[in-house]
Amino acid sequence: MIDPVDLLVKGTVVDVTTGSFEDRAIAVDDGEIVGFGEHPASRVLEAAYVTPGLIDAHTHIEASMVTIPQYGEAVVPHGVTSVIHDPHEIANVLGPAGVRNFGADADSTPLKPRMTVPSSVPATPLQDAGGSVDAAAVDDLLAVDQAVALGEVMDLPAVLNGDEEIHTKITAARDHGLTVDGHIPGVTDASLQDLARYLDTDHESVTLDEARAKADAGFRVYLREGSTSKNLEALVDIVEEVDTRRLSLCTDDRSVVDILENGGINEAVQKAMELGVAPVTAVQMATLNTAEAYDLPFGRIEPGAPADLVLLSELESWSVEHVIIDGVVDPTADSTPPNRSAVATDTVTFDPVDPSDLAIEHTGSGPVEVRVESAIGSFRTERRIATVPVDTSDPPAGTDGVLVSNCEADVLPMAVIERHGGPGNVGCGFVHNLGLERGAIGTTVAHDAHNCIVAGVSHTAIVTVANHLREVDGGIAVFDPVSDALTTLPLPVAGLISDAPIDETANSFEAVVEAAADIGLSVPGGILELTYLALEVIPTDRLTNNGLVDVEAGEYVDVVVE
Repeated sequence: MIDPVDLLVKGTVVDVTTGSFEDRAIAVDDGEIVGFGEHPASRVLEAAYVTPGLIDAHTHIEASMVTIPQYGEAVVPHGVTSVIHDPHEIANVLGPAGVRNFGADADSTPLKPRMTVPSSVPATPLQDAGGSVDAAAVDDLLAVDQAVALGEVMDLPAVLNGDEEIHTKITAARDHGLTVDGHIPGVTDASLQDLARYLDTDHESVTLDEARAKADAGFRVYLREGSTSKNLEALVDIVEEVDTRRLSLCTDDRSVVDILENGGINEAVQKAMELGVAPVTAVQMATLNTAEAYDLPFGRIEPGAPADLVLLSELESWSVEHVIIDGVVDPTADSTPPNRSAVATDTVTFDPVDPSDLAIEHTGSGPVEVRVESAIGSFRTERRIATVPVDTSDPPAGTDGVLVSNCEADVLPMAVIERHGGPGNVGCGFVHNLGLERGAIGTTVAHDAHNCIVAGVSHTAIVTVANHLREVDGGIAVFDPVSDALTTLPLPVAGLISDAPIDETANSFEAVVEAAADIGLSVPGGILELTYLALEVIPTDRLTNNGLVDVEAGEYVDVVVE
């Protein structure tokens, strides 16, 4: 007599290995798929469709502003059983110790987070971060059980110019037998061929031509559909042009509201099917393709694989009935994840500021031509030259005044304040296209160095937000001078993550989004767009705590046009 297995799952299997549909019974015992066909079983579940558990090919959990257990609690019920996450946000604040502590939180969730070791911390020498991860630290972290790759390599000039530090990190990943993730926005020229010698993946394509060029160069191309960058529709036709087994789906970021209401990479799978991608192909791009990219044992339904399964009543609408991880049915159903994290708090350290600290002084009359960072959505910026007036009402000593906003042209002052207890310097500049009519917004979530970034109609309003974020140990804040109200999402864990229950965090996030809209914020991407305006690795111009950076040239430029 055959001993009963723990579980028998019956339904139409989306067989990602063969690219077909198969009516099957899947025998599960001791957390593993042990075979197909009828078996005596302690429990039997039936569903219309059965797929492998979904894997997000590239994300930053910190972008959801919650801990790993809270993230798992939100996405697992939607069929997401694993994520490939790059904790370089934590690393930029707290270095290798922060990475290890953040990873330790994974012990409290059935989700299977797999880590890519941050490769570019700090992202460049052009901004001051709180932590650094040098080549020796990378080598140590690559040996951690959760590590599956070297995280996205962002300093492309360093790769192309043979920089010893970054190439030592790449070599370490190869020595560990691991993948090297890339970060290659907008590169389609001969440099792409050189980068393909060292990097394996890319998730930054925003046009079909860009994605095709990367596929032609040999990259695994990740089609991104997150909360800020939604590129899937623009890229989806690539499934008709290349071997789809070289394609994966990723989110890169998901807001706390999105994960709480709609989950994670499951939304990209569903959208891909809505856009005409064959269901088996869509599921492959969020399971087996990604598993093969990182040499993972799951992401497939076959004997010997971990029993990570999604049971669906309807495939194309992604209607989930049960989720199984390591043979456990609905593992988050009766659990409450801890809010507390092993990651440090009290990381927002700078002296109180006043308006003169955040203003550009000027000698002479106005108006003055300035270089402006124009926010256009999807992390991107454009260069712009604009004129701004000079306020001569209370000039600092030795000047005629300070440069102030040109609200009619939607050109507003912006500042980036070093907040990690380092030099404490402030980069001052201007931003276009936020749409603010009054007040100010700010956050300590400012990829990748995560300094404190603030922007607003007046320097007084900006200072109000900056000093408030300092007092609450980080977060996102909106100041409305009409009501004299500050609306805040506190993020005390590394200045990036909430330690409140996830529903409270989502409510607070929605409150700051609403408050920002009330004062006029209308930039594509909303308040999350602000978090990328200091990211000096994506073209074109970006303001850092050390000043305005021309990203392509990799150097500082003056805000004032001489």
